[in-house]
Amino acid sequence: MRKKSKVIGGCILIWVGLILGSSYGFCAVKELTIWGWDFRAVKDLAPQIEQFEAEHPDVKIKAVNMSSDDVHDKFLIATVSGTGAPDITFHSSRKSYKWFEMGEDVIYSLNDVIPNYEDIFLRVVLPEFTYKGKIWAAPYDTGPSVVFYRKDIFDEVGVKFPSNWQDFIEVGKKITTKERYATVFWQGDQIVSFIQSRGGAFSNEKGDPLFNTPITVEICQYIVDAVKKHKIAEYASIWDSAAWEKIKEGRWAVILAWYWYQSFGLKDMAYKPELEGKWRISRCLPWTKDDPPTGANFIDSGIWLVSRQTRYPEIAKQFAALICSKEAQVNQAQRRGIFPMNRLALEELAKWKDPFFGEQHAYKVGLENLMDAPDVTLGPNRDLFNKVLTVAMDRMIYEGVPVEKAVADAVKQAKIELR
Repeated sequence: MRKKSKVIGGCILIWVGLILGSSYGFCAVKELTIWGWDFRAVKDLAPQIEQFEAEHPDVKIKAVNMSSDDVHDKFLIATVSGTGAPDITFHSSRKSYKWFEMGEDVIYSLNDVIPNYEDIFLRVVLPEFTYKGKIWAAPYDTGPSVVFYRKDIFDEVGVKFPSNWQDFIEVGKKITTKERYATVFWQGDQIVSFIQSRGGAFSNEKGDPLFNTPITVEICQYIVDAVKKHKIAEYASIWDSAAWEKIKEGRWAVILAWYWYQSFGLKDMAYKPELEGKWRISRCLPWTKDDPPTGANFIDSGIWLVSRQTRYPEIAKQFAALICSKEAQVNQAQRRGIFPMNRLALEELAKWKDPFFGEQHAYKVGLENLMDAPDVTLGPNRDLFNKVLTVAMDRMIYEGVPVEKAVADAVKQAKIELR
């Protein structure tokens, strides 16, 4: 009997100890896992992870980096199987529309932690992370369509950088030499930027292809003529080792790309110390001199999703809200060169002068660009439409297919693939 009493007494002491330990804060650690790529989860969020863990001693955040394809594919598999998803994952907005449509079955809405999102983030990027009045992801970075140009080359030739794309043809003829093209054109994403900047149609909420228009035809004809008729532009990739060497050698005087290309391309992959201060950045050019200021945005933005499989939804949502806060976005931009979607962060960054661009207010250029960007509906099939436009442009350049036919064929092909 005495032995039994000792056992019972021991159990009571353990039970009481657990209760007391809990009351004094000795509780189990809540671990969150984050997936990202290009060091998004590890380097980009390092200060925010440190801050959040300091404010929440019972939380431990594990950041995992993998390739972008792995992130998307593994999240898809985990979602379909119902197990294995991280608490928070980095995604491209163009591949997330399906999750927005499925809503709370797959991911958490963030309306309760970012209730005033329409006042915080730029209007033009809202479709990248919202759907039917709800915010489905923490917006991270985007890319205004801007123009980078070598001011020293323009000064050397004695011409001013043009104010519109029609004047660019004549200026380009003066810039182009045997060793140098005035600019470089490449494939589908660029066409979409032109379409948006001109207020053209691309798709709708249903995902129908609407880009077979006079505006698209005129844009494509302009690119074809610049390459084949005027010979002021090269049709080539700006994303490979050959491109980095051409940039270093000054083979392209002008590059139409997205803001984040300055960090990834000009300041990293194609960096050359002698070029610091020689580059300048211009906002998206109007089509003609009579057109008002305009802008465009990359058709893909970086966003953070909170999975329904998380064991700690409230904590995960709070961290997602921290990621896209003004303070975090300013920090990420200054450290990593991203272009935030947080308008308040951009207004602060717009005051900064970038020595790489000759002390220009580089973020101000990007912000003004997006403030004037016309609305465009990209729809759920933006990725497919971008690919068929790329094929269309290849056919125009390499096979000589008439522009109107190539664009019309692209729409037909898109409809076939949507069946």
